Amino acid sequence: MKNKCNINSLAQSVIVCVMLGMGFMSNSAFAESVFLKDGSIIEGDIVKETDKATTVKTREGKTVTIQRKDILRTLVNESYKTRMYIMKSNKEVLGVYIVEEDNESYTYRTELQSAEEYKINKDDVLFVSKIPPKDFIDEEVQKKAAELGIKKKYTREENLKWRAPFIRVAYSNYVQYDDELEYLFPEPAPALLLDIFFWRFRDEKGNGFDIMGRLRNHGRKADLNGGDPRTSKYSQLYNITISPTLPYSTDFFLNSISGGLRYAYGWYVGYVMVQPYIFALYQYGMINSMISYNDGVSDKTKDINMNTHGYQAGAGVDVGLFSYFGIFIEVSYGYAKAKFANGEAYNFDGISVYYGVSWCTSFGLIE
Repeated sequence: MKNKCNINSLAQSVIVCVMLGMGFMSNSAFAESVFLKDGSIIEGDIVKETDKATTVKTREGKTVTIQRKDILRTLVNESYKTRMYIMKSNKEVLGVYIVEEDNESYTYRTELQSAEEYKINKDDVLFVSKIPPKDFIDEEVQKKAAELGIKKKYTREENLKWRAPFIRVAYSNYVQYDDELEYLFPEPAPALLLDIFFWRFRDEKGNGFDIMGRLRNHGRKADLNGGDPRTSKYSQLYNITISPTLPYSTDFFLNSISGGLRYAYGWYVGYVMVQPYIFALYQYGMINSMISYNDGVSDKTKDINMNTHGYQAGAGVDVGLFSYFGIFIEVSYGYAKAKFANGEAYNFDGISVYYGVSWCTSFGLIE
């Protein structure tokens, strides 16, 4: 019986010691953090509280008395020290320190030792995480890389998709005009084209609209003899007299400047970017036609200059072969009507097939 009493006494003593130890550990592990209204935070154990003041023994062993009117809040844990990432409903990411939470909102600081605090409604929050979302990480990485002068290495697909034609040049040996115009000027002259894309509104796949400008030059010519049946027609068009026995030559050239919209949509195939497109442009043209002839007395030359307003529209395919260079083929139709001296009007433009090369640059996704 005596042994049993000794055992019980020993057990009680152990339990008391354990409880005292746990209480001591609890007080040590969960020291208070007192937030002051000036933004500072005092950490330690509260040793005394009154209606007017709170006394804290800091971790450095100092005793600090704080007026209650200067205290914003008191926390018994240190979770507020962990930087958290709030993903808002609009996908904006906030890197914050959460200092208070209730059923409806979070109160946070962007700088822990700053007095500035903000609230965000929980309905506007997708989630809160200790780990930054990928987009946030990518942004921070890009900022750091920019600071260090490090350029990101892009894949071949990214290089092709994120660069679009900025300048294009092309050649055509096929322009189909009105039948009568081709009859009068049987010899085609090569057509040349220069495109400049001033703005390119593209998405991450490289699809979207371009605002473009275009310069073109093309025309036709004829070297004929005065006995040719077309001679009388030329006499009417230019309002001149042409010798029926001597040779003569004539030509016309259309120089035009155009501007408008282009829409491109494509995909990455194998190792190239294939991008069909359509476009529509307003066109202002300057037509120059010249005839060199002999009127039976002397050699003469006559020039006719005509201005015209019209349009161009068509479709084509851009093929991105390399990061900065590509090729394209395009079919377009142009309308540029003008009159000769006798009042007869023709469309000095028509259907064209162009073959060309492109110089491509980033439209914003590659810095």
